[in-house]
Amino acid sequence: MNSSELITALSQRLKLSKQETAARLDDTVAVITAELIKENVVSITNFGSLEVKKRNERINVHPETGKKMLIPPKLIVKFKAAPSFNKKIKELSHE
Repeated sequence: MNSSELITALSQRLKLSKQETAARLDDTVAVITAELIKENVVSITNFGSLEVKKRNERINVHPETGKKMLIPPKLIVKFKAAPSFNKKIKELSHE
């Protein structure tokens, strides 16, 4: 599902125009992004949580050349699914 498909599905469910839905989705993403920039955890009930983590520098080996490379540290966003979300996904896989 891409952004336009998400906006279409949400607009039908919320009974809003696609423009209003797109604006609300943009606002939601902006708030989540701002909180992650502040390194706050964003938890969404029955979905999961997003958190910024620091990945330490590490040495990696290029698979073709065997040359070692130093990969610098960086910040990444981690997602941890809520137990109820995992349960729903697990139930779908057993149907």
